[in-house]
Amino acid sequence: MTFRKKLLRSCVSVLTLVFLCFHAYGQHNLMKIVTLTEVKKQPVQHVLEMVADRGDFYFAYNSNTIPADSLVSISAFKGSVFSLLDKLLGNDYEFKEVPGYIVLRNAPGKFYITAEIESAKGKQAVIKGYVNELPSLKPVARASVYERNQLISAMTNDHGYFELKLKNKDVSVLLKASKENYRDTALYLLPEINIAGKGNDQRYDYYPDNDNGVEHSRFARFFISSRQLMQGINLGNFFASRPYQLSLTPGLSTHGMYNSQIIDHFSLNLIGGYTAGIKGLEMAGVFNINRKDVSFIQIAGVFNVVGGNTSGIQMAGVYNNVRSNGSGLQIAGLVNKTTNFKGLQMAGLANNNESMKGLQIAGLVNRTKGKAGSQLSGAVNIAEKVKGFQIGMLLNVADSSDYPLGLINLIKNGEKSFTLSTDESLLHHLDFRTGGRVLYSIIGIGFKPGHSPAKYAYQVGLGGRLIDRRSFTLNLEFVTRSLIDFKKRNDEFNSVRLLNTIRLSRHFRLMAGPTFNFSTTSAEDGMEIKGWKFKERLNNRNEIKTLYGGFTGGLQFVL
Repeated sequence: MTFRKKLLRSCVSVLTLVFLCFHAYGQHNLMKIVTLTEVKKQPVQHVLEMVADRGDFYFAYNSNTIPADSLVSISAFKGSVFSLLDKLLGNDYEFKEVPGYIVLRNAPGKFYITAEIESAKGKQAVIKGYVNELPSLKPVARASVYERNQLISAMTNDHGYFELKLKNKDVSVLLKASKENYRDTALYLLPEINIAGKGNDQRYDYYPDNDNGVEHSRFARFFISSRQLMQGINLGNFFASRPYQLSLTPGLSTHGMYNSQIIDHFSLNLIGGYTAGIKGLEMAGVFNINRKDVSFIQIAGVFNVVGGNTSGIQMAGVYNNVRSNGSGLQIAGLVNKTTNFKGLQMAGLANNNESMKGLQIAGLVNRTKGKAGSQLSGAVNIAEKVKGFQIGMLLNVADSSDYPLGLINLIKNGEKSFTLSTDESLLHHLDFRTGGRVLYSIIGIGFKPGHSPAKYAYQVGLGGRLIDRRSFTLNLEFVTRSLIDFKKRNDEFNSVRLLNTIRLSRHFRLMAGPTFNFSTTSAEDGMEIKGWKFKERLNNRNEIKTLYGGFTGGLQFVL
């Protein structure tokens, strides 16, 4: 076939597609009639929102390529949506229709396809062709050429050349080419005998642009070839559904190079896989990488990276990264990372979210930049506003958290105070209280003058506000204290305190109240227990167990 014949065939195909497209537009959103009053110096985004509201559809576009913030003025207008968009954006933009959306693309470049079908063994055939730029006729490299019904695709080389292996040569083929910043084009190839295309029940979904996609993750891109990433960018946000996928690596899959455009119900990746999304079950020996949403169950030996949302169960031996929202159960051996999560999140090392509803459990750190439900960690919890509880062995940090349980709680709307006090045994101690509006923690050190063998003390405890008024509070505290001599002596005291505080000024308060105590001391020390003894006994380990009442009081400084 000569080049002239190929070019003529291509032009006829393109004209046919243009006619069909305009026929479709007459029935859908682009040909809807809209009426606008005069618009003066309004952002393009505002004008698009008005048109979408009147037409009962949505616009989808990349804000980096559409001048959404540019100010425009339009005289009173009545006409088709297509005419308005052409007037508003100009010739360098392409408009596509999908159910419920009009997709806007910056596509100043134009190209065309020339191709022919060569017979092969059995039912298979090979399509060979070129993609060239208009009007220069220069070859277009790294353009994606694909056939959606058979789910096959290829990418052009530096000379614009491509090859596609057809699974069935006896059907009509609608060949399409896409590349970023170029207008999509198509070529309709007919079989030698059967010129009628067979009907099919293919299902295609459209997802609006998601700036959080795996294409923006350096971690995920390390495992995906540049050709696969370019393929996903070129083919855009149209996705097919299929029952299953099997793959060894992202490049060796039953879907071939088209795997980035297919949402599977079942995916088995022996080492790792790269798909558009999952609606069902996905398992991998090492990793799963998904461009869009994953629902129900996803399991990987090492890590999962999802560009869209997850719902259901997600498990990884090391790392889960959901670049949008997650819900359900998420478990990782080391780290979970999402934007917003709802449900139960568990990690051996750390959980990291923008916001969270539910429960976070981590061996070391939970970090939520915004609102959080409840947090439980072995060391540190960090959040903005906590609706439930915070339990961290070392530190809890939040703007608002009423129920923090940790050694130190730095709560912005809570309190931090130092108290210098003494008790019935004349043990002088300095306590640091930190916490929220309801619960707070206590850590302190003490010194006991005199001839007692154990002169030094440290204590930790938990307190809660029973009554909280501007000038008066009533607090209940549970404290454990150890008296030591830094050698072998270690006497234990456990106390329940009912403390009253009276506000003297903004920073100073008086604190005093009764205590109910249980002590374990060595009989060899001869330590005298002061206070009101209720019961005392000597056990077979030469320890004196004493139940007694006491009193404590002091001056509190509020930060």
